Amino acid sequence: MEIKNKGRQLGILSTLIGGAMLSFSINSTAAEMDHSQHQGMDHSQHAGMDHSKHAQAASHVHHQHGAGQWMFEFRWMRMEMEGLLSGDDGVSTFEISGANMPAVMGGMPTNNMNTPYMMAPRKMTMDMKMLMLMYGFSDKLSGMLMFNHLDNEMDMVMHMYNTAGTMYMMDMTSTMETSGIGDTQVGVMYNIDSNLTASVMLSIPTGDIDEKVEMMGADRQAPYAMQLGTGTYDLIPGIQYTQTSGNMTYGAKGEYRMHTGENDNDYTWGDKLTLSGWAKNKINNMWSIAGRIDYMDQDEIDGADPMLSTMMAQMMSPTNRTENYGGTRIDLTVDATAATGPHNFGLAFTRPVKYDLNGVQMKLESIVTLSYMYMM
Repeated sequence: MEIKNKGRQLGILSTLIGGAMLSFSINSTAAEMDHSQHQGMDHSQHAGMDHSKHAQAASHVHHQHGAGQWMFEFRWMRMEMEGLLSGDDGVSTFEISGANMPAVMGGMPTNNMNTPYMMAPRKMTMDMKMLMLMYGFSDKLSGMLMFNHLDNEMDMVMHMYNTAGTMYMMDMTSTMETSGIGDTQVGVMYNIDSNLTASVMLSIPTGDIDEKVEMMGADRQAPYAMQLGTGTYDLIPGIQYTQTSGNMTYGAKGEYRMHTGENDNDYTWGDKLTLSGWAKNKINNMWSIAGRIDYMDQDEIDGADPMLSTMMAQMMSPTNRTENYGGTRIDLTVDATAATGPHNFGLAFTRPVKYDLNGVQMKLESIVTLSYMYMM
């Protein structure tokens, strides 16, 4: 299944890259290019600092800047997840939690052997704060550097049954938290022509993969979703096409994240393909609105953390099992941006519209993104 998924992902991406190379061969002798195309955004009005076609707040890759230009961006993003899915079907926590375990902290044991796990996740929030720097080395080539900080919180529930497993008695709840520096990204962007831009990023494993959380009265290895990084060097090539007509800007982007090797805890996150399309309308010299659709396809985790592979850890929660990661999702995003002089402000709201997840996972409810950019 994993080989099949990777083959499908790489096939789609190779088609995109093939189109990029064809465009490059056709346009390589063209006159000096227009560097307005962002990754999902249009910064075409740098002259006079008119940023009415500046970045969408929720987009993650940026366009080529002119030689000697700097851009600073700060972004805050909150992701909220609640409820459980198996594939695209809703799952109750009562279908998950209640498996046999010894008595905890003097309480009665739970003994419902019809359920696979002791505990079930109910809700998770992730706050990400990101700082990005961009610099134009030339009118074609820009460099990018991104840092981020993560705050994760997950609420868990354990449904308690009598020792015979025939009667529900009560709930035990707990909350786990992790916080710290995430992985760092560095890369370059190159304008192939006035419409086509290629980029490649390298994700450096500066985020911790040994975060501990308190569960059932003991410090335990945090689940994969609560760790702060991947633990691997990840290569992220991308290609995008952008076209502007009057006050409208349209675009499409393909990006593939390849996780290289195993991390120090003997696992590798699944490779991820992201395809995006967007349209943006300039309302006036200050305001713009945009809509975007994103398709994401990610493989499950390969390998396993030894501390999450014990019988106790595997029985404790679905978040400790690698087969409960990855799958496909389609998101819709709407956002608004306001620009004044060198300053640009953005607000975006993202909501998923379709899922097909691997195993049992939490359901994404929404993502809210606030951004501030300064150009010089």
